[in-house]
Amino acid sequence: MQVNFNTYSMAFGKSTKKNSSQREQTLAQLLKPVSVSKEGTVSPLREMRGINPNSKNVFDTFNKIDDVTRRINFVKSESSWDKCLDEEISEFTIARNEYKANPTKVNYDHMEEEMGDIFYTAASIAKNSGIDPEQAFKSTNRKFFNRINVMERLLPQTGENSLKNCRDYERRALWETAKKKLYSAQNERYQNLNNISV
Repeated sequence: MQVNFNTYSMAFGKSTKKNSSQREQTLAQLLKPVSVSKEGTVSPLREMRGINPNSKNVFDTFNKIDDVTRRINFVKSESSWDKCLDEEISEFTIARNEYKANPTKVNYDHMEEEMGDIFYTAASIAKNSGIDPEQAFKSTNRKFFNRINVMERLLPQTGENSLKNCRDYERRALWETAKKKLYSAQNERYQNLNNISV
């Protein structure tokens, strides 16, 4: 690909004869291809040193990387959160449609990556709101775990022997009833906690 360095040099300010050669060398460095390992990572220089993006402890890694993005002032402003999340969801929808139309490994990887962007953005918004993303995810896991358990206890009222065999409207009714019962139990728990004197 032929590159017009005069166009790119606008990013560095007005070009002069004195610094033109230096700017072209800088731009040539920027346009050099990077080396990516088998694990899909680029060797870190400074900011990301000591961080393993392939670690099994996903939230710990997220926090470390997110701390770096904050340190280099790359975090989105609060006013742009909704727009940013909407953009990520839109990009995932496009990638998913591409995969449905042509289910190749490349399209699957792209779809997976876009879903990861949604997770990352949501986790960053949580962190900006003072919420621990891992605790929030645990809370949601607990919520679904409890709701399914309550649904199973309500199941005999439908005459079915498994949630899978329920009609859609029965399953939805069980879900809504479980939600109400659990909200009631949660409110009672909070009231009890409030009554405890410290």
